[in-house]
Amino acid sequence: MDTRLSRCMARILRHDTKGQHDEAGYMYVRDLLSRCEIAEYTEEDVKRVVENDSKTRFHLTLDEHGTLKVKATQGHTIGLKDPLLKEIRSHRDVREVLHGTKSIFWEAIRTKGLSRMKRDHIHFCEAETDVISGFPPGCDVVISIDLQKALNDGIKFFQSENKVILSPGNVNGIIPTKYFNNVYKRDTGQRLPF
Repeated sequence: MDTRLSRCMARILRHDTKGQHDEAGYMYVRDLLSRCEIAEYTEEDVKRVVENDSKTRFHLTLDEHGTLKVKATQGHTIGLKDPLLKEIRSHRDVREVLHGTKSIFWEAIRTKGLSRMKRDHIHFCEAETDVISGFPPGCDVVISIDLQKALNDGIKFFQSENKVILSPGNVNGIIPTKYFNNVYKRDTGQRLPF
């Protein structure tokens, strides 16, 4: 039951363009629950999904009247201008910035760079933290980013409230390979050429 609700929440909160989100991406839980595909769920169900999500993909808050709102913390495709994202201005602001991917995508990444695809941001995690949202399930290749070089060239990086590092990439939505420090197999540490 919670898996179905979690998937519906992710889809609506990340990708729905019906205009019910505020500028930070929050939607009133009552509006979320009024959607026909999840209408049988309650506010308590939403709270439970948020509380039990190991990747902290959602965040709850109350508005000034005490009405519950929820948002997806990242993964959006709807062009939000989230004022809660903290801009990273120096490599000293975070430890090593890593992106996890699967071997089957490595050749395309090696050729074209990391792409945000249809999302608003490319997702990363910070090395030596317990944040797992920047690594998709089953990733076996790790890309380390030269953060300062990318920042010096005008590529923006942000940190979400659940500590995922996000970047829109360059004007084409890409982080080219010239900003890669290192690429290696996650299980063996074997370096991959790029």
